[in-house]
Amino acid sequence: MLEMISLVIPTYNRLTRLRDCLHSVTKLAHTEYEILVVNDGSTDGTRAYLDSLTDPRITVIHHEKNRGQSQARTSGFCQARGTIVAFTDDDCIVDSHWLNELESAVRFGSYDFVFGATFYVNQQYQGYFPERLTSNGGGRWPGGANIAFTKKLLDRIGSFESTFDEYHNEDTELAIRAVASGARYGRVPQALVYHQPETWTIRSLLASSKNLAVWPVLKKMYPIHYLAFGGPARWRVVVEPSDYIKIALLPLLIPLLLVRYWYHGKRGLLIFFTKWPVWILMRRWQVIRQAIRQRVFMV
Repeated sequence: MLEMISLVIPTYNRLTRLRDCLHSVTKLAHTEYEILVVNDGSTDGTRAYLDSLTDPRITVIHHEKNRGQSQARTSGFCQARGTIVAFTDDDCIVDSHWLNELESAVRFGSYDFVFGATFYVNQQYQGYFPERLTSNGGGRWPGGANIAFTKKLLDRIGSFESTFDEYHNEDTELAIRAVASGARYGRVPQALVYHQPETWTIRSLLASSKNLAVWPVLKKMYPIHYLAFGGPARWRVVVEPSDYIKIALLPLLIPLLLVRYWYHGKRGLLIFFTKWPVWILMRRWQVIRQAIRQRVFMV
């Protein structure tokens, strides 16, 4: 017999994408689930839209001010009635059997948390940088767009930590914290989520350059378990070593990449040069600066 599952969706100023997300989660094959939508202080009409919904499975939680992704997810978790709490994002579309797959893995695998595969647009879409940053084919990584925990585990170790919102890695930290506490996890590649098309701007690109800087922090906090899921730190010291190869080859790469960029019909030169070389240089600096702050050996 299926037990109640709670599905938490934080949202902030993504009304159009939220509509598509909710359309998909209300069509799930699972029969016993609730949907907790946390409106994290949206100013784009999201509140009025959510208040107009009549689906009895949907509970809406409003934050009067924007508190960030972690606090929004935690607000949903605190009101969850299910024995399993699943999370996805407002810019995602879930497969109709997504919840069933996650639940089956928890129940029959005796896992404390599980995570599935996330694809950008669809499984065949190849995409370009930085679109590939959102893909997690095969469920290699515990991402907040496609993850489920037993409520018992979250009651024991706590929920998402706001400190990691700036790195967009609050999901990584929670999963490592869970493993460090002795929790068992499973990968569920057949639990599918699709990230809706993203509009990348100079601002969002530069903000994402800080993502890798989480690793010196995680190494300091969890020196034994910080690479529990693999991670980008080779030899436990060099974070994403391919960056250094790209930097060394930039004089050659930039002209070639620019030709490719124009060949595919792209014309935003500011976006291009933000990606090559500003973004890659900034993320190297962010890692080194954070390693110095944390007093750990990482580059």
